[in-house]
This record gives sequence, structure tokens and C-alpha cells, in this order.
Amino acid sequence: MSDRRGNQLKSNAWMNSILHHRSALAPIKTFVQPKHCQLTDVRAVVFDVYGTLVVSGSGDIGSADSNDHSSLMGRVVSEAGLADQLESLPTDQTLKSTISKMNASRIGDDCPSPEVDIVSVWQNVLANHGLPRAEQCIEQVVCLAATYESMANPTWPMPGAEEVLERLGSRGFDLGVVSNAQVFTPLLVQDLLILKKFEGSGFRHDLCFFSNRYRHSKPGDRLFQALLQNLQRRGILPQEALYVGNDMLNDVWSASQVGMKTAWFAGDERSLRPRGDDLRCRGLQPDLVLTSLTQLLDCLKLQ
Repeated sequence: MSDRRGNQLKSNAWMNSILHHRSALAPIKTFVQPKHCQLTDVRAVVFDVYGTLVVSGSGDIGSADSNDHSSLMGRVVSEAGLADQLESLPTDQTLKSTISKMNASRIGDDCPSPEVDIVSVWQNVLANHGLPRAEQCIEQVVCLAATYESMANPTWPMPGAEEVLERLGSRGFDLGVVSNAQVFTPLLVQDLLILKKFEGSGFRHDLCFFSNRYRHSKPGDRLFQALLQNLQRRGILPQEALYVGNDMLNDVWSASQVGMKTAWFAGDERSLRPRGDDLRCRGLQPDLVLTSLTQLLDCLKLQ
């Protein structure tokens, strides 16, 4: 990490933890054939985060990871300064069970794909393991959640991501994010651009939607419907916006349902999600298939 990045992050320990535990992580080549064409009427480009803008060790955000990370519990609880306050140590299964129960309590016709707030999940888990007044230890709980995520799901900037974002921003494209996410996810995008805020980088605050803030996740349409409303306020039609993501269901199918152009990013085997077993994805054809993010520049005539 450069000194510049380090100085910007020292002011907030929990934010720093999401970057502190990581090391270089290269994507694993896929054997998907790219599909390119020239897109001439795109005014906005919107990205997924995990597996698209960042290499994801688990292929997804940690709360969606099916691997067992119980061995991490002692370390992250200790780093958060909570070890002496717990009667017993939570397990990875306890965490995942709590997420499932909290999601199940909200699922319905108006919320087909609920999303938890991972900080609330951890507060619940820690309270059940003897932490008094867990809701009052918010900074420690957020630090724990961020540290656990950084270890369970190590991340690294996707090759070409910084160049692509800078080129798009400098050429006047409005940039956005629609991502299944948690409180620490925006930091990963900010880190790509070495910025504290999205504004000034091409990213538009009103075009950035993170599932934990809305308590709805992809492939539900809540985030994309909100995106469309704000694109419309900017005078941008759905077909003038391109969505880039690694998951054929969560990203390509979801974005195509609201009329956006789509690019399937197939640049890392870990996060490749063709979803061939889902009826919604059978016969689904994205406008672009990218095996490197920089290929997007050619498709938008920026090379």
C-alpha cells in the first residue's frame, strides 16, 4: 500500500482493517471466449464490485461464501478487543445461521432477495455469546466485521480496474455501482482510485447502490429500479447505460430486465458465475463478454 493510501486510511481503524490483511491476488484465467462489439450510445457505466472491480478470494462477498471460516473467529474477536467480554466463542455456522434467519424473516413478494446489515448480524451473534450491550460497542463490532471479511474473503484490485475507471471518468462517462455489499465495500472502490470520495472520479453518488443500505440484494430488482430512477433524473435512458458484472444472474439478467446494456466479466475463474442451471439465464446473451476489464475501452472506442 502506498504512503498516500496509508495516510488516508489511518484515521479510521475499522476501515483500515479491510485493507490491512490483504496481499496481492491475481485472477485465475478462464476459458470463456470474449465477445466484443462497438457500443456508441453509452453515457453511463455501472459496475459490480466483488469479482469485477476487485479480485475476490471467495468469489463473492464473505457473507455469501459457503466455506467454513471458524478458525478465524478467535483471531478476529481478539483483534476487535472483545475476547475478554465473551462467555463463549461464536462459530462460523452461528454467523451463517443468523444471516439466514434474519433474511428469512424479511423475504416476501415485496422483498424476494433480502440483504442483512452485517453489523446488526454480528451484534446479534455477540449478544448471544455474552457480550453485554453489544449495540453500544459499535466501533468494535464494525472492526470485527471488517476484519472477518478481510480474512474470509481477501480482495485485491482487479487488473485494469484503475485504468478503466480513470479513462471512463476523464472522458465524461457517469460511473456507478450496484453491488451486493456491506459497510466496508465502498472502501474497496475508493481504494482503486486513491480517493476518499466518489465525487470527482467519475462516480456519481446518486448512481451508487449497495445492498446493505437498501436491505435488498441482487437478483431482486430493488437496486436496479432505484438506479433507473436516478439515471432518468440525469436524462439517461436505460439503453444508454451499460452494466458490467461477473454473475450472469445477479448482474447480466438483472440489468437486462430493466433495459440496460450488459457486459459479462469472465476474467477470473473464482468469481465466474455462468448460472447455466438457472432458467432465467438459459439463452441469455450479454452485449459484451470481457475477459479483461481493459477490453471495455476498445468496445467504447476509448483506446
